[in-house]
Amino acid sequence: MAHEYLSRDLDVLVFDQDVGKLRGVSGAVRFEEVVSCPLVVLCVPISAMEECCSRMAPFLREGQIVADTCSVKERPVKWMTAHLPQPVQVLGTHPLFGPDSGREGIAGRKLVLCPIRVEPVAYNCIRNYLEGLELVLIETTPEEHDRQIAKGQAIFHLIARAMKRLNWSAEVVSTPGPEAFYRLAESVQYDTDQLFRDMECENPYAAECRQQLIQELLEIHNGLLAVAQNDQPDS
Repeated sequence: MAHEYLSRDLDVLVFDQDVGKLRGVSGAVRFEEVVSCPLVVLCVPISAMEECCSRMAPFLREGQIVADTCSVKERPVKWMTAHLPQPVQVLGTHPLFGPDSGREGIAGRKLVLCPIRVEPVAYNCIRNYLEGLELVLIETTPEEHDRQIAKGQAIFHLIARAMKRLNWSAEVVSTPGPEAFYRLAESVQYDTDQLFRDMECENPYAAECRQQLIQELLEIHNGLLAVAQNDQPDS
């Protein structure tokens, strides 16, 4: 999706370790070429970020901007600042939409920006370009991003994964709310296992949120059992 939109205005080079994914893609080049671009956008799994940063570091030069697109921010930003040379600029991003939700257009969709080590002129240029695409930009810190996303995306994907394992889907006898909820849950059930694990395990706040949700569900469940037991007629 990023290639589709960016290539309308910019010269875009692309690299993927899976060469099969590059068939028919214009601008496909070798790794060394793509990391020599003025702006390098990393669209790699969260758990592969540190290795990617180490691999690309020797090819980078002063003034380049490296941006990630991970669904968590603290650890990817830490890896970028630790492994990329000091003169290289670092920008954390997270498009809060994907191929499915952005299929009909990205205008009005949200995108998070975490300016970590980026010059004001370059940052403003990037902001202006993204605003020109009619994206809604949210500037925040990696920590605040991960705290909020742990209660949102990570929990939603957790529930969707549980529903998939239970093989639950919308029934014929259903009200509009649950039908809409099941449709939303099904829209992320085709995501890879790696993406799910990374969102849950690489976010430092996700485990606590999962535990809080599970605890509340158990308390509600036990409370309902107690009510049902008290409502039983005396024998």
